[in-house]
Amino acid sequence: MLDDTNIIVGKNIREARTNILEISQDELARRVGLSRPSVANIESGRQQVTVHQLMIFSNALGIPAYRLLPNTPEKNEDLAEDAYQVEPGLQKWLAGL
Repeated sequence: MLDDTNIIVGKNIREARTNILEISQDELARRVGLSRPSVANIESGRQQVTVHQLMIFSNALGIPAYRLLPNTPEKNEDLAEDAYQVEPGLQKWLAGL
């Protein structure tokens, strides 16, 4: 069974890749140092992203890492307020890292 958090993170990576940078999976794979099949698996939610990889994807996509996570605000200058409002599925995912 696929974890919802992995699916959402993968979807957010795919949307940033296609809508912001308009690059292929091959190009993103080159930028993050992974194979294209690994990027495809991450985008589909079949492969979990580590915190380290999340930061690499964030840098490669040119967006803050928190925008790749589920249930994060579109525009929020003070993320400290949201620190206590982490979705239970995300808490489980973070605990597994």
